[in-house]
Amino acid sequence: MRKTIIEPNGKNFQYWKDIWHYRELAFNLAKRDITVRYKQTRIGFGWAVVAPIVNVFVMTFIFGHLAGLESDGSAPYYIMVYAGTIPWNSFSKGVTSASNTFITNAAIMKKVYYPRIISPIGAALAHILDSMVSMIVLIAMMFIQGYYPSVRFLLFPVFLFLCLLLGTSLGLFSASFNVKWRDLAQIIPFIVSIAHYLTPVAYSIDSIPEKLRLLYSFNPAAGVVNAFKWCIIKDMPFDWTSLLISLVWIVILLPLGIHFFRKTERTFVDIV
Repeated sequence: MRKTIIEPNGKNFQYWKDIWHYRELAFNLAKRDITVRYKQTRIGFGWAVVAPIVNVFVMTFIFGHLAGLESDGSAPYYIMVYAGTIPWNSFSKGVTSASNTFITNAAIMKKVYYPRIISPIGAALAHILDSMVSMIVLIAMMFIQGYYPSVRFLLFPVFLFLCLLLGTSLGLFSASFNVKWRDLAQIIPFIVSIAHYLTPVAYSIDSIPEKLRLLYSFNPAAGVVNAFKWCIIKDMPFDWTSLLISLVWIVILLPLGIHFFRKTERTFVDIV
């Protein structure tokens, strides 16, 4: 029989052992998130396909036709936009879902013990499924267009994971503040929507003036989104500078996010 040891704040490795023991809960929470998201909708899981496609064509019209911006490499513009939308969605959903962890899961957290970090892990697993559906759509679009990827296409899971890890790390960091200052629940989506236009989703990073490109690269999501697009677009150059900056952000935000998250989970019941 497996024993569950409950310790104040899990000061030793027991907390991390419990994460493995409760791994099935993470999958159940992911299943719950997916079910709730598409419950009682007409097309159900089809929204995971329709929503990003509509967004892509809107952004293609605005940035490609009206603004006249060019695509990365030889890829059709709408394929470039879709290739940027997939990692961006992973990042942005990771930020918002992890930020709201203590609020959206307050009911279950007050009733039973489990490592609270399981909740944002479960949300991240749900986002992975959405991303895989989007990847299938992207592959179909590429073959219909006759634009075939190179072997570096096989690296896309690495950069997709980094996007989700970066977003979740930032969300864990902000979750601890979201408990005390509920205004963040309104501010974070607003900041994310602005960051969308400051990230090379619907345009090439090469369109940024050379003298501003380094400053632009300090956007945490710019490097990983651009690297994901590099996997899809076969003649697109690789930008090491922006990717290294994104990796530095992950190295900083992940431990800080975990530290503040665990610190907050001790007292959030008294606040929520």
